[in-house]
Amino acid sequence: MLGHPSRRVPAVVRVARPPETPTPALARAAAHHLRRSARRSGEAPLPRVPALVYCFARRATCETPAPNTVRLWQRGEMRTSLRDPWRPFSAEQVISINEPGFVWLARMQAAPLVYARVLDCYADREGLLEARLFGSLRLVRATGPQASKGELMRYLTELAWAPHAILYNPQTSWREIDATTVEVSAESADGPAQVRLIFQNGDVAQVEADDRPRTIGRNIVPTRWQGCCSDSREMNGWRIPTRAVASWLLEDGPFEYWRGTITAFDTKGYDVTWICKLT
Repeated sequence: MLGHPSRRVPAVVRVARPPETPTPALARAAAHHLRRSARRSGEAPLPRVPALVYCFARRATCETPAPNTVRLWQRGEMRTSLRDPWRPFSAEQVISINEPGFVWLARMQAAPLVYARVLDCYADREGLLEARLFGSLRLVRATGPQASKGELMRYLTELAWAPHAILYNPQTSWREIDATTVEVSAESADGPAQVRLIFQNGDVAQVEADDRPRTIGRNIVPTRWQGCCSDSREMNGWRIPTRAVASWLLEDGPFEYWRGTITAFDTKGYDVTWICKLT
């Protein structure tokens, strides 16, 4: 679930299938950030996880062999502030299983007949958010330790969409808080990234963070964050939540900025050259 904008990026939007015209800059960046994430799943040791999490992961994966990556498609709406209208979006995402890593690619409608393409990714302890108008004119670029921590936190909040990563990612650490809540963490260049997963009836129902980096103008401010998951169902042999809502928990109340649905899910392995075809 996205954790970035408050930063004003001209609206986010559509990529349910690869765009016709490749954008080499985004393709190279995506390939670089995913290259070291695609490891063979059998090489990773089994992390120690609380019984609640282990049972969820085994049920979600249906005890199928672990792939290197998973691929999913999203549709929904997002906004950058309470004053902005909700704007439709669609996106494609690849998530790594054996170490923290993902690539999220979207097409955004800035205005009628005006589109921006967005790359959001994390791999090898480095995060990147980049938006380009018509795929070439750069609008936004966020990098550095704080941005990388934010991208790593995004990876952790989305583990329910890649449940084999719960079992096979040795870079994650787990701690049971109570009968329905666990904390998962991983080290970033800006210190530990930590989020809490809250379970209901055996499924992940809510994800929380106390200090998820939020971009406000040129500043990055640690902010309380919450994601809600629902409508868990089987897709292509895996059981995952298919609906999600993301909100910043501000002093004057929650700011819901992202809501989306998983429309398709695939567990086949992908070479990074596949990423180039998306941009």
